[in-house]
Amino acid sequence: MESFDPRVLSHACFLAFIYALLALGASAYRQILDDFAAKDVKLGEDLDTSYDPFMMVILGGIVALTALFTWIALAWNEARIELYVVPLCLLINFMQFYYRMHQQRLQIKTLGLVGRTIFEEGWRIVRYDNIHLVEVEQDPIWDTVVMYYTEKADATGKDAIEFRRRMTHRMRKELIEALEMRTSAKIFTKESGKQS
Repeated sequence: MESFDPRVLSHACFLAFIYALLALGASAYRQILDDFAAKDVKLGEDLDTSYDPFMMVILGGIVALTALFTWIALAWNEARIELYVVPLCLLINFMQFYYRMHQQRLQIKTLGLVGRTIFEEGWRIVRYDNIHLVEVEQDPIWDTVVMYYTEKADATGKDAIEFRRRMTHRMRKELIEALEMRTSAKIFTKESGKQS
């Protein structure tokens, strides 16, 4: 701890600030684009929200890495700027991933579902009356719900689009209840092979 240097820390904070402008600026830009796409979404009121549990695991890993690199930086013999920058940048990544997890939530609404995936621009909007088949893949850690839907009323099976979401066991139950009440889609549980 005697190697701590406030001057080196101030330089590291400046570098982390520049990194934060780039990282959080890109996330904010994408959110602005999605807000324009979501202005026309009229699917009723929010019933519930589901977050991706894998993103929660990533956030926990970032916190663990931040603690590890902070300990390394403070235990090192001499104060070095790169040792101070790494934990600060990891904290910025934590904020960015938390913000991204919030952006990529699945909104369960009264007339349909609204979701955003990590690699696609805009929102995925699925009306309940367009969902034809739901598969539930149960895992010990989290469940995956796969919904097959069409965007037009007269579409055939070849036109079906897959919408896949990971979620906690509790959220899977909430989503399945909403689907059972609001859609006539067949719901299958993949692990047991029985229709639920």
